[in-house]
Formats: sequence, structure tokens, C-alpha cells
Amino acid sequence: DLVCKQKQLVDLPHRCTIRKFLEDFMLTAEGDRKEYGIASEVCAGIVEYFNVLLGTQLLYKFERPQYAELVGEKSQLSVADIYGVEHLLRLFVRLGSVLSYTTMDEQSCSLLLQHVNAILKYLSEHSQTYLSADNYQAPPPEYHRKLA
Repeated sequence: DLVCKQKQLVDLPHRCTIRKFLEDFMLTAEGDRKEYGIASEVCAGIVEYFNVLLGTQLLYKFERPQYAELVGEKSQLSVADIYGVEHLLRLFVRLGSVLSYTTMDEQSCSLLLQHVNAILKYLSEHSQTYLSADNYQAPPPEYHRKLA
């Protein structure tokens, strides 16, 4: 609603990036060395998927000029170091269709989905830390001219 109807953008770089959020999540598995290793690998895969899919499949048309500008300015950074949880959630929505095109076996897909569910549970429990309407801002008038 904030992006599509109210024409606002997430303030970027985000105050809590996707990489930082996933690092925070991984701390919940820190006491279990095996689980931490698996969570770390899953989170690294999520970051890779996000980095590949953001520009082509996860942005609304209204957000594309912002993306183009940021990628040009901060090309040395991964987009997971710029964007926040608002955009990561879009990846999770699309994950089922994305996984249908992978060569992952059923067990690996199941493990990934278990961790995605754990990530979503963590986000639900800490939503006030990571999600806020305050993360959005109205773009300047020249931004709207870029869209025309």
C-alpha cells in the first residue's frame, strides 16, 4: 500500500539491511554448532537469491529508478547490504515458484523451507525492530519526473 498506492519508497540504504537481519536471526542458533552452520548456509543462499532476483522480479515499477540509482552509486555493495526486510519478504512470497526451477532435491527444499519458516517466526516476534512505516518516505518531485 505504501509503495503502490501512496507512492512512497523505502529509505535506502536501509537502517537494518537484509544481511544484518539474517545475522541477527542466526544468533538464535548460535548455541547449537550444527544448526548454526546450517542456518548460516541457508542465509547465505537467501542472500544470493535476493541479490539475483531483486532487480528483475522483486521491485514494483515505481521502485525501479531508485534501484538503478543505488546500484550505480553503490555498485561495490551487494543489494542485501542496501535493502531491508520489506523487500526480503517479497522474495519469500516468490520462493515457491523460484524453487520449482532449481535442481535442489526434496530434502534440501524441505530444509530451506523449515529455515524460512523459522526466519518468518523470528521476524514476527521482532517485527517492531525490523518493520516500520517510518522506513518509508515520499520521494522528491524529480523522482516522479524520472518515471514519466
